[in-house]
Amino acid sequence: MLGSFFFLAIISCVMSYINVDPMKSSFFLIFSLLMVMPLISFFLHVWFSYFICLLFLSGIFVILVYFSSLSKIGYVVTPFYFVGGVLSVFFFYPFFYSVTDVVAVNNFYFSVYWMLLVWVIFVLIFFMNFTSYFLNFSGALRKV
Repeated sequence: MLGSFFFLAIISCVMSYINVDPMKSSFFLIFSLLMVMPLISFFLHVWFSYFICLLFLSGIFVILVYFSSLSKIGYVVTPFYFVGGVLSVFFFYPFFYSVTDVVAVNNFYFSVYWMLLVWVIFVLIFFMNFTSYFLNFSGALRKV
């Protein structure tokens, strides 16, 4: 059951990269958040999933405002979106079942969980690189 939620989350993330329209892309990102929430709620602290949900939704609405204000959005052909989706399934799927008691804010202070913190930073940098690539290097900031 949890695996199906994970696969739906990955599919909706891939669909958010395929769509050029900011509204559809934000919708698929919100759908991926809804599919990931059952996985995160099975970790040690349930409040952590609500915290992630609030941060993610506030970020999505900020991204939606900035992307919608862009005058032109360059369409970039993404030929390897299927390969990226399959690789992300194989890269992230074992993580959810091997680290179930680790995710808590207090656990980041101990030296045992530095690899988890490094992994989260790596995933965020990976996501930022894909986002800057699919924005066609135009940026989402307001022009002066």
